[in-house]
Parts: sequence; C-alpha cells; structure tokens
Amino acid sequence: MSLKRVIKTDQDFKRLLKKIPDVTNLIKCEDNKGFFESRKIVAPPITGSNPQDVGTAYDFWLRAHIQRINNISVESNISDVIYYGVRLMERSNVYTDKHIEFITKGATKAWEIRNDYILGKDIEDGRFAKALLFLAYIEDFYRSGSREMSRKKQGRTIEPFIKINEDSVQDLVNLMNLKDGLNKYFKAQDTNNLFLNPTFGETARYINGADGDLILDDFLIDFKTDKRISLGVNNQYLYQIIGYYILSTENRLVGNPIIEREEDDPYDINRIGFYFARYGCLSYIEIEDLKNAMEDSGYPLKQLINDFKDLAEDKYNGVI
Repeated sequence: MSLKRVIKTDQDFKRLLKKIPDVTNLIKCEDNKGFFESRKIVAPPITGSNPQDVGTAYDFWLRAHIQRINNISVESNISDVIYYGVRLMERSNVYTDKHIEFITKGATKAWEIRNDYILGKDIEDGRFAKALLFLAYIEDFYRSGSREMSRKKQGRTIEPFIKINEDSVQDLVNLMNLKDGLNKYFKAQDTNNLFLNPTFGETARYINGADGDLILDDFLIDFKTDKRISLGVNNQYLYQIIGYYILSTENRLVGNPIIEREEDDPYDINRIGFYFARYGCLSYIEIEDLKNAMEDSGYPLKQLINDFKDLAEDKYNGVI
C-alpha cells in the first residue's frame, strides 16, 4: 500500500480528504501566469509510447539533472529501489537465471550512465533514454511486483529489457530536451535543503514508506508527465501532495530501514506543488494560504494533520 493507493482506494481516507475545501483558487505558477490560463503543450506524448514507463524514467532523469546543476552526487551506487526490484525478479520464478544476469548487468550499466551524467558528462540522448527506461522497468516491478509475479510467459516479461520501446525513447528524449528552462526552477539556494526522493516519518512507514519526488529549499514538488494539466476539486494529485505535506510535519526516519533507523527533524515546507514537464509549468500552493482557507472552512489544517495520522495508525500500523 502506498500513499497514492491509500488515497485512491481507502474509503475512510477519501471521506477525510474530501473535508478539504476547494483550494484551486490558491494555485500559483512560477511563470506568473494564471494556472488555468490556456497553455500550449511543448512536448506532447508520442503515440505508441508507454506513459507510465516514460513518467518513471523522466523522474530518474530530472532528479539526475537537478543533481547535475546543483553539483550533488549522492547516488554512485544503485538505489535501493532498483536493487530490491532485481531481487524481487530473482525470487519471482518468472525470469530465468540468464534473464536475471542480463537485467543485473543492464541495471549496473544504466546506473553508471546516469551517474556519468550527474558528474557532468554529455551522454547521447537516445542512449541515455534507453538506460533510464531500463531502470524504469525495474522500478515498475518493484512497485507492483505481485502483479508481475503472476505473469506466466517469460518471453513477454524479458522483452522490454531486450528491445526498448523506441516510441518511449523518443518521447523521453523530447522531455529531456526541455532542460534549458529548468535551471531557474531547480537551482537550490541551499543544497543542504535539497532532498531527492525524500522519505518521511512513522506515519509514512504505516503506509509502506511513502516517498516524494523532491524537496527544494522549502518547496515540496511532485513531477508529472501527464498529457493534460488538471487540478480540479477533489483531485487526487492535490490530495497526494497535501498527504506528503502531512507526512513531512513529523520527525523523519533516516538510516537503513533494515539495520537501524534514527529520527531527524521534520522538513521545513512552506510550499507544495507540481512540475508539469510537458508544459514546463511549475505550480504551487503556499502553506499559509492553505492554512487560512481551511481555517475559514471550519476544518483547520492542524486538525486534518492529526486526523490523517491517527487514521493511518489505526488502520495500517502492524497490518502492512
């Protein structure tokens, strides 16, 4: 169970989050345009590409680009998600030993390519995109391993790794080529307050370790590669980013989740929002505005935070 899945499927959480008033009028954009102004899509998706794969691969790329422009290299070794994804594949009995050997070598090489980019090397776009999509397939297995394990045909499951979808490659390259406009948004004022894939505290652990995309200074940002910009009333994206904010308000767990973890101070978040990559649009809501809107509605943000944490503990502590 993830935060996204909890929000989508758990009726108690749905009822709780529907207490949030309509806050769409609070949405602002870094380009000073109105959020609901007509915007031209600058990187439309390519027919034949896989939106989920491209979205995951783009997350890998954008985090790498943010590290590159901020001179931060913290991921020389394969991430836990990729490592455990391969291990899940190994235990699934869906892939042969030769498949696992091929995937392991491919993951190592793909991560090396990504790390070279972080360190400032120029990587040919198509080669880089294929490496990122290779990693995306592994992460998808990690996120939804139970579904993959039930698949019987080994040829189908190994095929994406052997022959990367060329439409997805071109779609990802088109998104990567928009990098010139990113520096103004993603250059940190203080790199000590830059967190990639931020993890949270005890409540996040109840819902299987929810993690965000980025905290930049005091701004919690989720990356989106959707074809359309959409943040209407009762929108799950808004609920998800508000959920991440709630998780960010308690002491975060740091260290190795298997060996030992310690508590550290909560994140200092003053804005929450989204980067809509296909539009080059960075949107946000200021937490102070959210607090005022919820206070005016008669359901204070502090009460929502407490109710959310209590519900997560009551329903999922010791269950997941």
